[in-house]
Amino acid sequence: MRYFIQFIVLLILIQGTYAESIEANDFNNVVQEERYTELINNIRCPVCQGQSIGGSNSGLAKDLRKQVQDMILSGDSDKDIYSYMIQRYGDFVVFKPPINYTTYFLWFAPLIFLVLCFIYLFKATRNKNNSDNKTPNEIERAKNLLK
Repeated sequence: MRYFIQFIVLLILIQGTYAESIEANDFNNVVQEERYTELINNIRCPVCQGQSIGGSNSGLAKDLRKQVQDMILSGDSDKDIYSYMIQRYGDFVVFKPPINYTTYFLWFAPLIFLVLCFIYLFKATRNKNNSDNKTPNEIERAKNLLK
């Protein structure tokens, strides 16, 4: 019975930590709510590495979610909201940063790396084929070494 009571107390304590992450948002229609959900999942939390503001419980993420909600309710477009976030926190704040002179490397580095890998693969296979031409003298010498 003692263990059962401890288990129940533990379950009650665990539930308290999850109650914080529930937010009640009032929107005029379902379209605004869907926009809100999409926006908070596409905006990165500046505090948490690799998390969206929708999945983060940091104080800044809560403030940004509130800011997004206020901007949606005031009638701002998605582009305006993304522009506001980028101006305030930089290109890092969006998961799909815009293509400009500061993000060229980010967008094109994988393509350059792939091309370099294909060039290396081509040269490595070509050189391997050229090195297989051994004279009969060298083959005989190798056989003698292996005996």
